Amino acid sequence: MKKSVKKFGCLLMASALLLSLTACKEKASVQKEEKAPTVQAAKDYGNEEDTKENRGQLVVTIGNNKVYYNEVMLYFQFMKAQYESYFSDQIWSYNVGSNTTFEDQAKEEILNLITQTKIILDKAGGYNVSLSEEEEATVQEKAANYFSGITEEDREKYGVTEDLIRKFYRENTVYQKVYDAVTMDVDTDVSDEEAKQITVDQILIKTTVEKDGREEAMTVAEKKTAYNRAVKLLKEAKKTTDFKKFAEANTEDSKVEYTFGKGDMVEEFENAAFALKTGEISPIAESQYGYHIIYCVSDFDKDATLEKKEEIIQERQNELFKKLYEQWSNNYKVEVKEKVWASLILRDDAEETAPEGGAGETAPTSTPETAPTSTPKQG
Repeated sequence: MKKSVKKFGCLLMASALLLSLTACKEKASVQKEEKAPTVQAAKDYGNEEDTKENRGQLVVTIGNNKVYYNEVMLYFQFMKAQYESYFSDQIWSYNVGSNTTFEDQAKEEILNLITQTKIILDKAGGYNVSLSEEEEATVQEKAANYFSGITEEDREKYGVTEDLIRKFYRENTVYQKVYDAVTMDVDTDVSDEEAKQITVDQILIKTTVEKDGREEAMTVAEKKTAYNRAVKLLKEAKKTTDFKKFAEANTEDSKVEYTFGKGDMVEEFENAAFALKTGEISPIAESQYGYHIIYCVSDFDKDATLEKKEEIIQERQNELFKKLYEQWSNNYKVEVKEKVWASLILRDDAEETAPEGGAGETAPTSTPETAPTSTPKQG
């Protein structure tokens, strides 16, 4: 009964915040590309940037920050682990619209995240951010665990070193500390009324029918039959001692229980639900979905309301951080080596788009248990 449904492609961002920032929505310039060498090729060419932390072809420049192939592949591996844990490795070919695949969308998110991280790290000095001994010890431990999960073959192929992984985790920690410093003074006063959540059980008798894979409105006669059934069920519901069990046996919805606040549900359903006190049953309420019989489990769900307060505070912090970040990002020039970037793929398919001699024909096959992330925590 939700008012709106988010696109499939947005589901996983619960596991990687990204803040909806758009640092690389407009690239300042794009350099013309030669073929992208692998890490070994970079050694053969005497690449002066081939150090412990910088391996392989330059991929993106953000201000004075240069990000090379091996570091980018850590971000790719993190994203692979996150998405595939939810949707399997088939997710990348899923079409999210406008000739865009889920892989295309995820790559854009990775590029945004890399850009955000480098810009935010540049600002850390202004907030006196540094790592404590305990935080550094945690970085060392996580990096060692991550590195131990990568095969020797992949370490060499993708230029992954423990030094690079330590850097990655340090940046993650600094990113979080900058976020905390920026948002520490946000208003945390949220009233019960603003955050109020209620919990209801409901029976739905649908007034739509599925035809050719689509939901279509019932005829007048069909709708009358549905209404008569709802009337009969309401009479029976008022006599039952276990509304939930009764609802589970009779509803045409996919679930019975809903916990929500103002603005979360379709108007007719929400108004009928919020008019109830704990233990009351509503008259029949009609919405675009059909006829509803609603039982109020709690007219003030304390635990859910507390969670909502924390969510509102997090939203305020994110909004504050987003505004400041947008100011910072306006002063940064972002240059992406497009041919190298295009050759990097999330799919385990080496024959797709990598250019001859390509950098990163496929993402690393190793999947360490703990993938690093440079995103502030939610709530």
